[in-house]
Amino acid sequence: MTETGIIRNAYIDDLEHIITIEQQCFKSDHAYSPQQLKYLITKANNLTLVETKENTIRGFIIILLRKGTHIAGLETIDVAPLFQKQGIALQLLTAAEEELKQKNINTIRLEVSVTNHQAIHLYQKQGYTKTKILKNYYQYTHDGSKDAFRMIKKLQ
Repeated sequence: MTETGIIRNAYIDDLEHIITIEQQCFKSDHAYSPQQLKYLITKANNLTLVETKENTIRGFIIILLRKGTHIAGLETIDVAPLFQKQGIALQLLTAAEEELKQKNINTIRLEVSVTNHQAIHLYQKQGYTKTKILKNYYQYTHDGSKDAFRMIKKLQ
């Protein structure tokens, strides 16, 4: 585990760094486009947090909030490859869950590729449970599969 950075709300000025991290983490046909990320951060009903250390954004999380419900959806969580496996994703996820509780959100759900074992392990460690397998969920294959697990966590 690395030294803890600062977790804060994302600003529009963070967009270029967020785009760079997204492109480092995902192949071009899997990554969100710059336009999609800009929309998610600036227009969508969302919670977007970044983790920074010494003015370097090392990771981010985007969660979409559904108006009129107590359910949120984890859209994406990315950590720059140079800083992966240092606990940053867990810190971002924990901080986001705490903020969601403050917004009276009681359920968070996500979809994750059935082949993304590292992410599945993180989510299960954090208390998420698999509730469904979604056949052919993705347009493109992720490590040989288009299937995803739906995972849910009830926030206390």
